[in-house]
Amino acid sequence: MNPRTLRAALAGAFLLVAAAALYAVRDNERILAEGHIVLVQLAPVDPRSLMQGDYMALRYAIDNEILRSDGEGRYAHLAVDEEGRASLVGLGDALPTDPAQVAMKLRSRDGRETVGPNAFFFQEGRADDFSNAQWGEFRVDAGGKALLTHLRGDDLVRLGENRR
Repeated sequence: MNPRTLRAALAGAFLLVAAAALYAVRDNERILAEGHIVLVQLAPVDPRSLMQGDYMALRYAIDNEILRSDGEGRYAHLAVDEEGRASLVGLGDALPTDPAQVAMKLRSRDGRETVGPNAFFFQEGRADDFSNAQWGEFRVDAGGKALLTHLRGDDLVRLGENRR
């Protein structure tokens, strides 16, 4: 391959990677701006990691319900109350047909299905700000893609926002 063809191929590959990254960023920004707010109850595991900075390892109460349920599927179908708190209605391979329900795409981690990530990272030295976390705040799009955006306390107030 001559140098000119190689440069053109590298430039084309770079443009393709950049376009894919831009699409992913725009998709996540759209979910953050327009996604339905869903609060999922937490079952915190570990508040710190010295190797990775500060973070809270997370588990979700709904994951335990999913494990006990008889159903299978790619989506958790959730009922969401007026304050945004989610409860499991069932599982399915398709998005729910009931407009009152919200779907969250399930992820597989350690052989178990889960609705969210296993950790929430925050600035070093702020572990106390998040130690009372009881709820994970997600933004969820119509296709079931969910992004964890905040942690909330038992009173449903966002944690870590009122830093002095």
